[in-house]
This record gives sequence, C-alpha cells and structure tokens, in this order.
Amino acid sequence: MEALKKIENDLTGKTIDLSEIDKDKTVLIVVDMVNGFVYSGPLSSPRVAGIVKNIAELNEKTKGFKKVFFLDSHEENSEEFGSFPQHCIKGSNEAELIPELKTEFSLGPETLYIHKNSTNGFNTVEFQKWLEENIDKVDNYIITGCVTDICVLQFALSLKAYFNQVNRNKRIIVPKDCVETYDGGSHDGYLMNLFALYNMHTSGIEIADKIN
Repeated sequence: MEALKKIENDLTGKTIDLSEIDKDKTVLIVVDMVNGFVYSGPLSSPRVAGIVKNIAELNEKTKGFKKVFFLDSHEENSEEFGSFPQHCIKGSNEAELIPELKTEFSLGPETLYIHKNSTNGFNTVEFQKWLEENIDKVDNYIITGCVTDICVLQFALSLKAYFNQVNRNKRIIVPKDCVETYDGGSHDGYLMNLFALYNMHTSGIEIADKIN
C-alpha cells in the first residue's frame, strides 16, 4: 500500500493550461472512444463511460486544433479475437464514435479518423503517413481515451520510443481525467490504470491531472 501511495503521489499535482500550448503545433489524439468500449458490447465499461464528459469538454476546448480519432474496427475473423472477445465489428454500432464526440468540434480540415484492426494505432498505415507529414509541424501530443493499459499505453509508448529513436524532442501529455480502463475478473481497473500511467510517466510521458 505504501508503494501504491508513492506512485499516486508521483502522478498527482500537475495541471496544464491549454492557453500555454501553441495551438498550431498541437494535436489532440482520441483513442477508441467508440460505443463498443463505452456503452454496449462485451468490452464496454462504466469506468470508461465516466470520462466521456471530460473528453467531450477537452474536444470542445481544442476547437480548430489538429485531431486524430482512432476507431476500433474489425472484420469478423480478426486475429485479435484470439485474445479478446469479438467486438467492434466493422459497420456495427459498436464501431461507431460515441454520440458525445460526433459534434462540430470533431470536424475540420485537420481532423483525421483512423479505423484500426489492432490494439496499437501507431502501427496503422494512416497514422504513419500522418506522422511523416506532421513530424516537423507538431510538437505537442495530447493523448486521451481508452483503455489506459492497452490501447493508450501501447500507442503512447510507441510514439515516445519513435521520437527517442529519431532524436526528436516532442511533448507527449496524458491527462488522467481523460483516460480510463475497465474492471473484469483479475483485471482491477484502479490498479491497471495506475500502473499504466506510471509506466508512461517513467518513460518520459507527462501525466497531468487535467488540462484546463
């Protein structure tokens, strides 16, 4: 318990003011806020539903920013279903972006929607192309969404490792109030969320309580 308290303390106390970040050099990334992880289906979670309001508000505050929305979307024979229950089938309601993010704030010439067939959106062709086109234009990456210990963690660590490899100083920010994971069996949502945030923190990713 003492170790958990120390981890929580290390991850607490940082608030970021959006006005201090250069809008033209910043991207908001929203990972897998689809119905299948929020409202319906075998992998939906009330914990994830609890961050919808925060992400919707941040999406509104970042009107006019560059944005990337990752949408989990699978064929019925997806290889991923060997590890997870069948979910977010392409064309189904589960694979749709949640209603709270289907707003004017999610539209614009610099908004990209990427359908992904694995837990790690970094590996998609579309994101690799976007990254190549924007590596000199974007310095700040704000990552939100679900789930913290799988899709968010894998994407954030891959992005950070890539920038380390090419020796680029980029700022990657994860606001705690805009990421969450699920409870289920031995998968304790509180612990998995905490450990994932700490993993990102020790890898050089900024963990903030929130972004004002």
